[in-house]
Amino acid sequence: MNHVCYLCSSVIDETPSGDHAVPASLITRAQPKVKGYDYAGLVRTHADCNNRFGPETYVVKALDLIAAWGDPEIFLERQHATNPDIKILAIDAERFPSFTEGDLRFFKIIDLRDVDQSDWSSPEFFADKKRSNPQRDALIVALSVLAKSSASLLIKRHQVEVPPEWKIYAFPYAGATEDLDFDQFLGETKPFEIDVKVWIKQLDTQDWFVIYKARGVLLFMVFAFSGTDVLATVGSRFADTDRYYFEGRTLNALLSTGWKKV
Repeated sequence: MNHVCYLCSSVIDETPSGDHAVPASLITRAQPKVKGYDYAGLVRTHADCNNRFGPETYVVKALDLIAAWGDPEIFLERQHATNPDIKILAIDAERFPSFTEGDLRFFKIIDLRDVDQSDWSSPEFFADKKRSNPQRDALIVALSVLAKSSASLLIKRHQVEVPPEWKIYAFPYAGATEDLDFDQFLGETKPFEIDVKVWIKQLDTQDWFVIYKARGVLLFMVFAFSGTDVLATVGSRFADTDRYYFEGRTLNALLSTGWKKV
């Protein structure tokens, strides 16, 4: 039997690689079976496609940034006193003790803990620094990795065929999500980890609705396969949050084409 790689949409004509349907970085408990928890298993892909999805390594740190973003005790935005073009976002490093130097580089965060304030207060300090937006970068990582994971669950558990084109709408929320549960509306579902749970339901339009809860972030997604105007039918229910859209022939395009805000 020929298997199609869900990441590049091509037939796998080599020894397949096993891609975790739920990112291994989100799972801290013993695998594969622990009472009370679900195991998502592996999905066949090309080895190159599986290894190409680098942002998956940073999804835990991205979700932690997003979940804490609205806390003024963690993030403080300031404009430079003498150069208003320079805006500084200060982050309380003590709230993110697991962040490594590699994590800081990935999200383009400058570590100033060992730099004298008189040095980084000068406009010249920022002359060779590129503008960055850790909030945007963290959100794009989370959207891409959780959409990829949701697609793999659709294929593995609901026998959804790899479509000729992926169309995904995403509506992210952050905050106190630990106590939120949608079993009553979407069916009883076991968690994959503490605060990692996914609900999947097919809509009357034959599109698929997914709720992905992970580390204080809720991501509502619609995988639009039917050709109907999904935004017109369900978009009004998410009027109080930003809306994002991805369209691409392959899921690997998430790393290049990316998400558009709509």
